[in-house]
This record gives sequence, C-alpha cells and structure tokens, in this order.
Amino acid sequence: MIVKIMKSISNFFDNWLAAILFIIGIALIDIGAFYFNVIIGFIVSGLLFIAMAIILNMERRE
Repeated sequence: MIVKIMKSISNFFDNWLAAILFIIGIALIDIGAFYFNVIIGFIVSGLLFIAMAIILNMERRE
C-alpha cells in the first residue's frame, strides 16, 4: 500500500515537476514586476502569458 502511494507520488513529480516549477517561476517574476510598478506588472504579465502559450503550443506539437 505504502509502496503504491510512494510510486504514484514519484510518477506525478516525474511527469509534472517541470511544469509546476515553470508556473511558480512565472508567478514570482510577475509578482516582482508588480512590486516594481503596476504598469510594468501588467506588461510583464501579458508577455509571460504569450510566452507560456507559445511554449505549451510547441510542446503539444511534439
């Protein structure tokens, strides 16, 4: 039972760790931009959403 749970947790992190860290990194960059200035925060948010959409589109094609 414990081995199955540990294996499923390990599989989850193997499959999704890069995506989770990517989203956390984007969120931290965005928060830092908003602390600097609201206008810059919105500009950075838009650029990061565009970059994330392009990256996700490229991953779907593979």
